[in-house]
Amino acid sequence: MLLQKIRDRAQGWFAYTIIGLLTVPFALWGINQYFETGGSADAAVVGGSKISLQEFQRSYQQQRQRMQAALGSNADPALLEGPRLKQQALRQLIDERVLNQLARDQGLRISDQQLHDALVALPVFQQSGGFNKDLYARLLRNQGFTTATFEEGLRQSLATAQLRDGIVASVVATPAELTQVIALLKQQRDLQYAVLPLEKYLAGATVDDAAIRNYFEKNKDRFVNPEQLRLQFIELKLAQIAEGIEIGEDELRTSYQEQITKYGRPEERSASHILVKLPTDAGEADVEKAHVRAQRIADSVRSGVKSFDQVLREVQADQSGELEGGELGAITRGMFAEPAFEKALYAMRNPGEVSDPVRMPSGFHIIRLDSITPAQVKPFEEVRATVAKELRQQKAENRFYEIGQTLANLSYEHPDSLEPAATALGVPVQESGWFSRQGGGEGLIANSKVVNSAFGEDLLKRGMNSEPVELEPGHVVVVRVKEHKDATPRTLEESREDIVKLLRQQQAREALAKDAETLRARAAKGEHLQTLAAELGGEYKNAGLVGRDAASSVDGAVLAAAFRLPQPQAGQVALGSTVLANGDQAVFEVARVVPGQPDALGEDERKALAQKLAQQTGSGQFEQLLDSARAKTKVVVYSDRL
Repeated sequence: MLLQKIRDRAQGWFAYTIIGLLTVPFALWGINQYFETGGSADAAVVGGSKISLQEFQRSYQQQRQRMQAALGSNADPALLEGPRLKQQALRQLIDERVLNQLARDQGLRISDQQLHDALVALPVFQQSGGFNKDLYARLLRNQGFTTATFEEGLRQSLATAQLRDGIVASVVATPAELTQVIALLKQQRDLQYAVLPLEKYLAGATVDDAAIRNYFEKNKDRFVNPEQLRLQFIELKLAQIAEGIEIGEDELRTSYQEQITKYGRPEERSASHILVKLPTDAGEADVEKAHVRAQRIADSVRSGVKSFDQVLREVQADQSGELEGGELGAITRGMFAEPAFEKALYAMRNPGEVSDPVRMPSGFHIIRLDSITPAQVKPFEEVRATVAKELRQQKAENRFYEIGQTLANLSYEHPDSLEPAATALGVPVQESGWFSRQGGGEGLIANSKVVNSAFGEDLLKRGMNSEPVELEPGHVVVVRVKEHKDATPRTLEESREDIVKLLRQQQAREALAKDAETLRARAAKGEHLQTLAAELGGEYKNAGLVGRDAASSVDGAVLAAAFRLPQPQAGQVALGSTVLANGDQAVFEVARVVPGQPDALGEDERKALAQKLAQQTGSGQFEQLLDSARAKTKVVVYSDRL
């Protein structure tokens, strides 16, 4: 995030903050923790596998960021910082460890080819229509991963996905189950109901002065003018900075030349391989045996005794599990964490060449170069607009970081005023409107981070400037309190309108609930809902036979409640009542229930339903398997370290 980059580059008072952060671990765990052998940096131990604090923190921060992004300004700080999210992140890591062990016990393995195909297909690493190795490396580095650790994690995730898919795919919905589900989903109910409107009762509600005064005296603490603030603020916007940046023609052409590989497609090589596998715990004798076997295969192909395709067919027919082979597709430089495979592939000059055995973690590969697609570069004029946009963005970001650092330093060095920072940066000091702790304004004061910062002790009690607050990527503000109003008690007259409204609502709802209960009791004795609705000033509706999808013609609350009723006994009706979203109340009766028929769904709908039912059942079985495996695994959680 841009604000984080500002902080990373900042000097001055940020340096003191960093020093302060470095002291936190010593305060929490004691300095001996860092020097004791065997002193743990683990968050949990699952069987024989450890979950480090670093792994836990990374998982927690990722979940926190996802939730923050999803909820935006509605995110509850207590939820983001609370123990529940931390427990959720740790539980997910524990489940991953349990599933990894379960997958290993089941003998599930992911080949290098499967790993490669899954990796290059991940959307997050796609750019310009294909896998981008620079983007891949950069994103991993930003998240604190090495390619080796990420690819091993992906390999494990694919293995556990195989385990899950194997269970889910093995479940089939029986015809009897499908018929039973259709009978429920396509069930119809003969429904009629009466609605008593709240508005009618509100119109008849009266409140006298004595009741108003009595309520006010008993609830004075509810009637206060909330504490309010007005802010001064300075804001920086990346978009505004970018608008003022001009790029010269020479700069554009220089940038194009410096990044010319970015505007083209690198050389690609298609290959096939034969793999002599090695177990993860292979000893020297196993390695030597595999190498000799791989060399024998390579020699037989290169001498012409057998063709590569002939050997490949034999390998694919082999049932021992010790061999593997097939087409690898297009491969570019930097695609593999281990360089040996790429080095051997790119050392060959002509399609059809076959390599010597190449040692990789999975075993020994014999590689055949199938084809070469030369690198291609787009001409400058074709990508000129793209180069200009990226260069302008890059310059704007650099300028944004510099200005952000200056803003942060000056607002800290002059904590009682924003004027020095505004003067130095040539930006205005702006002012907000009045707002309370509940926010409720527009723009700046609609942001919960700003509101929380404004009502914090540093700003409210000490009169200091805030730290830079990132409203969104590329938009940063520093705020200070300009004016403050304490919460003050409201007078009876100031509160009268609210009290009248509240008491009338209370009186109307009580009267409405009473009439609804009377209507239901009389209907239970056999009186018709239409007659009762007319007598009580309500509205009668005969919906007839309706299904669960009749929300367009029947109020959703009534429909949902009607389908929760038990089936009426022969010759009787089932009665119920519910409150509608607008405060009205409905009394309804179901006279009969008609099960859905097997032919209520077309063939395609039946297949889709059967698949969904099987997936739900399979997912449930998978969860049961996970629960069972978790119960059998010794799990130690160090809650005090989280």
